[in-house]
Amino acid sequence: MQLSYQQITNLIELTVTTKDDSLGCDGCLELMDQFAQAELDGTTIPRALECVRIHIEQCKCCKDEYVALMIALREVQ
Repeated sequence: MQLSYQQITNLIELTVTTKDDSLGCDGCLELMDQFAQAELDGTTIPRALECVRIHIEQCKCCKDEYVALMIALREVQ
């Protein structure tokens, strides 16, 4: 399988921006409800949840999950 130029660029970008305390998908999904509730409440995101924001910005799958969660939460409010 050959990677496209854009895929290689994306991989390099992710490698450069990854931090030692980066959160994996499982950890992100475990904390996503707390992060979403803080966003909905309009409160400041606690430092402990900033890793969720960073992960969502970098991971399309988790971002899609987050968007779906926010749509669902807004529907029930």
